[in-house]
Amino acid sequence: MKRSILITAICTVMAGYLFVTTQTAFAQDAPPPSQLTFSEAVKIALEKNVLLNTQKNNLYTASARKLQAYAGYLPSLNVQGFAQRLNGLQIDPVTGVGSNIESDYIAGNLNANYTLFNGFNRTNTIKQSSNNLLAQTALVQRTNQDVIFNVASQYLTVLLDQQLLAIADENTNTQQVIFDQTKAQADVGARPQADEFTQNSLLKNAEVAALRAKITLENDRALLAQTLQLDPSIDFTLVLPSWESDLTYFQTHSLDSLYSVALQNRADLKQTNYLADGWKYSMRANTGGYYPTISAFAQYGSTYFKSGTTSPPFSDQFYKNNPQFAYGVQLNIPLFDRFLTRTNRIVSKVQYQNAELTRDNLYKTVKIDVQRSFKNYQTAIQSYRASLSQIEAGELALRTQRESYELGVASQVAVAQANQSYVIAAASKAQAEVTLLFQKILLEYALGTLRLEDLP
Repeated sequence: MKRSILITAICTVMAGYLFVTTQTAFAQDAPPPSQLTFSEAVKIALEKNVLLNTQKNNLYTASARKLQAYAGYLPSLNVQGFAQRLNGLQIDPVTGVGSNIESDYIAGNLNANYTLFNGFNRTNTIKQSSNNLLAQTALVQRTNQDVIFNVASQYLTVLLDQQLLAIADENTNTQQVIFDQTKAQADVGARPQADEFTQNSLLKNAEVAALRAKITLENDRALLAQTLQLDPSIDFTLVLPSWESDLTYFQTHSLDSLYSVALQNRADLKQTNYLADGWKYSMRANTGGYYPTISAFAQYGSTYFKSGTTSPPFSDQFYKNNPQFAYGVQLNIPLFDRFLTRTNRIVSKVQYQNAELTRDNLYKTVKIDVQRSFKNYQTAIQSYRASLSQIEAGELALRTQRESYELGVASQVAVAQANQSYVIAAASKAQAEVTLLFQKILLEYALGTLRLEDLP
């Protein structure tokens, strides 16, 4: 009889718990924690991530090098100036007489040089710098997706921790209520003292489980706060993203079509393609060192010389008498450069071959990533649907057992087992929701289509 009363009390309290939401409101004296959505967390990470900002800075360098490569088709201009004062024996260029005098000499030149041909070095350098800029742009895009993926992983982990902690706390509260009832009944002799000790043990186990869940939540939340560069003293809770509308989106795509999507969109694959082409053009640019170089030059300048008081004025010498203009073409034929061109070409060739190996390997890796992510996503959908069926069946079984017990058909043990099955189903559903959301993001990451605008 006493065992029957105990099981009945447990079933009554657990049934009240099982039909309420797992989101528990914590009564605290401190202000309520701020709400942090998935998209807000990603925006913060994209703004403050060190690696992403570093790659964006490197993008400016690649852009500057491309501009410099195009500037190779422009002439170079420079102005030279020279001034000196000399004391001693010297020839006066005006009178032609040598004597110990003090003289001033000023010269100025404007020089221009233009490369007519340098073994196609400029053309290949432009193509190399253009591909390097595209490769860096693709790297920034992929790093952007890396940040989203990492934040999503940490965010969803904390989200699951929150739900598991809510379930653990509610279970602790339920065990506390049962313990209070059992103790009250044991005090009046309605139950044996052993029942009170047994229930107290179950209560302590529930408290330990809740404490462990809280520690796990705090550790994972601290890691997320560090990633987002948030103040660790500020408490925050995460909001479950909305994802039901996209549940069957990828179910209409075949694996081959997903391969095509990934090969067209994966930014890291684009980067390897651009890098391989860049090294190919670098090899061709270095080959230009074997060819002769033809350049045109022009120079305009004048001089001024003063010795004593016999020299003509500065304006007459510098602007009228001494101006000179020279121009011509220069041919430079390389004969031996101490293997500099050969070494540079070998280095570029090896880098090109390595880039091709990396590209071929990445093609296989992309397909493996897509296949694995797609299979895991399908499994996650099946698990989520199974969890819905499981919780629906557990709810129906619990309701049926309670009604049967009230009619005297079912035993208290059957009702308690139905309660336990429903608790397990509720936890499985919470985990299946988070897993499904993460697998969807992982699949989009593998396809290269993960964007901030598409986040729930």
